[in-house]
Amino acid sequence: MDADDRLRLDYEQTMQLVRALTDIRFRLLAFVPTIAAAAVGFLGRPRPAVELLSIGLLGLGATFGILIYELRNSQVFDAALHRAKQLERTLGLPAVRGGEGSGGVLSESPGDTVRLFGVLPLSQGRGLALVYGAALAGWSYLVAWGALRAIDVGHPRAIGVVIGAVAALAIILEIERINRL
Repeated sequence: MDADDRLRLDYEQTMQLVRALTDIRFRLLAFVPTIAAAAVGFLGRPRPAVELLSIGLLGLGATFGILIYELRNSQVFDAALHRAKQLERTLGLPAVRGGEGSGGVLSESPGDTVRLFGVLPLSQGRGLALVYGAALAGWSYLVAWGALRAIDVGHPRAIGVVIGAVAALAIILEIERINRL
């Protein structure tokens, strides 16, 4: 096997990893908010405090664990993308957009230039932040509602909503911070 064959094999294997990580991310992004929304909807009417707490804590813990897994996969994904871009240049793949020089699908992918409503830059990291922020907000709401109800605090549901919103904001800001590293 010569050097070019090894580079092509490396590129193929790197792209398989990128596809696998993309598939995992897609499945998690479909699963996590669906389960969180269904649980909040199902438990949205008054329930015993212990039920709210137990289901909320289970969902909160599981979703937080999946978020940690996803953030680690994001690091591996970013490294694989970087490697694939280098391999595209080294292999001299033709420019996808018909320009001169080497390129490749990944080397020519658009940056963070598109903005939602002309304001919010679009990125995968921001999408992750919003999805996981919303899911963890739902679980935090259930936990707070259950805990406040258990200790007989007035307006536990309304306070739970506020706590859920604060949790969402904290998660979104933390994921944004991690993505800037």
